[in-house]
Amino acid sequence: MNLRLIYLYHNLSRNKLRTALTAAAVALPLMIYVLSTAVVRGIEAYLDNSVKQLRLAVQHKGSLIYYLPAGYRARIRALDPEGNRLLSICGLRWIGGQVPGQRRPLSALAADHETFPQTFPDYEMTPEQLHQWMTDRQAIIVGRDTAAHFGWKVGDRITIRPSLPPYSLMEFHVVSTADKATDTLTLFFRMDYLQEELKKYPELEGRVGFYFIKCATGADLKEFREKIDAEFAGSLDETRTVDEKTFMNEFISQQFNLPRTLTILSGITVLVAMLAAANTMGMNFRDRLNELASLKAIGFGSGFSVFLIQLESLAICALGGLAGAAAPYVAFTFTPLKNFSIPVIQTLNIEPRVCVEALIVAAAIGATAGAWPAWMAAKLKVVHALRALE
Repeated sequence: MNLRLIYLYHNLSRNKLRTALTAAAVALPLMIYVLSTAVVRGIEAYLDNSVKQLRLAVQHKGSLIYYLPAGYRARIRALDPEGNRLLSICGLRWIGGQVPGQRRPLSALAADHETFPQTFPDYEMTPEQLHQWMTDRQAIIVGRDTAAHFGWKVGDRITIRPSLPPYSLMEFHVVSTADKATDTLTLFFRMDYLQEELKKYPELEGRVGFYFIKCATGADLKEFREKIDAEFAGSLDETRTVDEKTFMNEFISQQFNLPRTLTILSGITVLVAMLAAANTMGMNFRDRLNELASLKAIGFGSGFSVFLIQLESLAICALGGLAGAAAPYVAFTFTPLKNFSIPVIQTLNIEPRVCVEALIVAAAIGATAGAWPAWMAAKLKVVHALRALE
């Protein structure tokens, strides 16, 4: 067997606890790196899908928490009376919600029922589902992952307590579980049902949270984004119109701020792993100072010592990187965790390329952690090293 590999094996097995703890110190941060990267890329994929839908979002210029008049829908429609460019306009109002006795929060929105199917064709409702949606005032469309979590199916009666007014319990009939939609968590129900429940809050009647507008082309998105805001400029409720991707990105940032937070977190954890590996390699260098001096004394050059130290550092970090990359991939691909739902990105998908990136990061950690001890070994003076051990 190659002398270097023999020496590597003995170095790794000499202090098994230190080797194992260092590999674990690298594995855990890289596991966080893989999960964080998967979440961030899942959000990016979700936002990229929003671009394909050719939808504009119209919200209050002041903030998303302020409501817009329901009458704005007719004024927006008047900008394209024929409906050849603004294909459909749907008012929406978020109420959140929670199932009584359950902790899991919901993301339920009231929608103008007559324009919802045209504005959100990606939900691909069947003729029967569409008929029920149009005729049943208590109809609700439930994301399939939410339905699976609560055990709901089409035809069930469910009860939800809104997180915003009217606060009182609302009963619904499940007409669809949105089997083909990209969004697997959100619930949509009819705006007229919500407005009826809001009669006890007169100041909130006739208001919507925002509008989603289905456009015919990408050029229409750009043109009507400016026209809509110009239409309501100077009014009491001025608007801010953006494409769906921008709207969802801002919503995610306000509610979760996941991309920025997770990017920072993954960077910090990689730094921690690098410090842990560097500390171990520093201790290993001090422990083997006499061995390195002896190797030099019998004729092995500085390059041999540098190679041994870097090889050991890379091997330890590779073991940690392999564990850190494999664990989340196996867990979210072959175990029940593959059905675990996460807000916005729905189901977490660990792509193999993310695991490969984690292994590359592990190699970079190993090379960096071994750089200083390797440099010290290259500069090591045999006489000085042996004298220090006397």
